[in-house]
Amino acid sequence: MLDAGLPDEVPDRLLGSLADYDREAGPTTDTVRRLLGRPAGTYATWAIDHRGAFAAGGQR
Repeated sequence: MLDAGLPDEVPDRLLGSLADYDREAGPTTDTVRRLLGRPAGTYATWAIDHRGAFAAGGQR
């Protein structure tokens, strides 16, 4: 960001803002359940299920 010419305080402010989002869960909807007929999964479950995509060489 700094290489793009943004002021020094911008990265810190953005990271601080992202940290605020991490402290409190955001709003939820029932959209996934309505569209897929099942509850939404967690990011952690998705990451475990797809861990091979992140391994060296991108094996799945």
